[in-house]
Parts: sequence; structure tokens; C-alpha cells
Amino acid sequence: MALSAEAVQAAGLGETRAWLADTGIDGIWHEATVVDCGEGGTATLRRDDGVGEPVVVSAEELKLVNTLPEAGVEDMTKLDYLHEPALLRNLHRRFGRDLLYTYTGRICIAVNPFNWQVSRPFYDEGLLRRYRAARFGSLPPHVFAIAEAAYAHVCAPEGLGLGGGASQAVLVSGESGAGKTEAVKIMMNYLAVVSSSSSPPSASSSSSAAAATPKAQVAQQVMASNPLLEAFGNAKTSRNDNSSRFGKFIELQFDRAHQVGARVRVRA
Repeated sequence: MALSAEAVQAAGLGETRAWLADTGIDGIWHEATVVDCGEGGTATLRRDDGVGEPVVVSAEELKLVNTLPEAGVEDMTKLDYLHEPALLRNLHRRFGRDLLYTYTGRICIAVNPFNWQVSRPFYDEGLLRRYRAARFGSLPPHVFAIAEAAYAHVCAPEGLGLGGGASQAVLVSGESGAGKTEAVKIMMNYLAVVSSSSSPPSASSSSSAAAATPKAQVAQQVMASNPLLEAFGNAKTSRNDNSSRFGKFIELQFDRAHQVGARVRVRA
């Protein structure tokens, strides 16, 4: 968001706060305060921690600091100022409270805690079922909601403007070790569970359970092939000893009853 020098002046010197990029480490930002407004649309910033000399920047380049609630915001499109340090600060605040998922519109950002004790409560089956048929955004951010939105559009009747019956795609992206494979596994498990439970019950509860078992195993069967696929085309990086050098496309296929099967395609 651009801000004129006049707007900075009107806000009051010593009250307008903005971010300063670290001069030595990319991606690190420091909170600062506007201490002076110069001619030609410039502003002078001093870091709040007192480190370094004041820095003069163009007022139009100021990245203003948002006032955040204790747990941050669930959807970052609702931030007053949307830029790199604002996103990082909000994610940092939520991560510090073990809130691993955050939306930016229809995008779900996941921060991997590398700690199963933190992650475990997020994947409880009871929580999974809360997201079934829930309107997107009505529950806290979760990868379950992304899977539910895709499934709901697949199942929606045609002609309602919801893409009913049309194929849906979920793109999972991140650096090596970020948790892409795990995110795919979580969504596949969600889809296997909800597609199995969405079929009409049979007269015999035991036969119904038996019929649901193969469908519920789809995620496990597909993901069981992952170690084999990961054995090819991998390389060591500075962050991970096992970094994939290929793209993997997992396709879940639904029949007319919206029950699921799958296939995997790999591209070098």
C-alpha cells in the first residue's frame, strides 16, 4: 500500500510504524518508527531495537505495520497492509500459538512444526468430520477445508454455477522438506473417508463396513508407493537429504456415486 509523505506527517511522527529489511539476511524484517519526513516524499525510519543508524526511504515504499490480535488473523487478505513482512509476522504469531494453517484467500499456507505432538490434534477423525459439508471459512483454516471444497464442487449438481461434476485440482507446493507429501496424504485420507461415508448404507451394517474398507484404504495404498517413487531422481540439498527431482501428479477418480479410486503419474 503506497503512502504519501503528507499522510505519514498527518499520522504523526513517532506514531507511524513500518518495517525495515535487514541489511545482512534476506527475509528478515525489523519493526521501525518514522522519526522524520523529508522533502521529495521521503521518510526516515529508526529501528525500534535501536540497532543501526536511521534509514531514509521513499514514503511510497513504506511497508506499514499491522495491528494484530494475539492469535493473528486467519485470512491474511483481511490485513490492512498486505506485503512480505506483514505475512511473515502474522504466520510467526500464529505458529507461536501452534496454529499451523492460515488462509490467504483460497490459498492455505501450512507451517511445518516438525513435532508430532503439536500436529496430532489437527488430524483427529472427529475434527475431520467437522469439516464435512462445512462452508469454506466457517471453521479455522485447515487443509481439510481445501479437500472439502474440491470434493463439494465435484459432487455439486450441474447447472448451479459451482462447477458441479467438473474435475477439480489442488496444487501443493513448497520447498524440500516442507511437508508436501504429508499434505497430499492428509487430503487423500479426507477424501477417502468422506467418499466412503457418503454412500447410502446397505441393509446389513457389516456388509456396508466391509464395502467401505477398500475405499478407505485408497490413501494408504497410493501413499505406500511413495518410497518406491522417491527412490528415483532424488538429490541431496542443503536442507534435505532426499529432495525429489521430478513432479508427481496424483489423480483421484470418482464414480457416479462419488466414491474414490486413484492413479499416480510421474514426470521427470
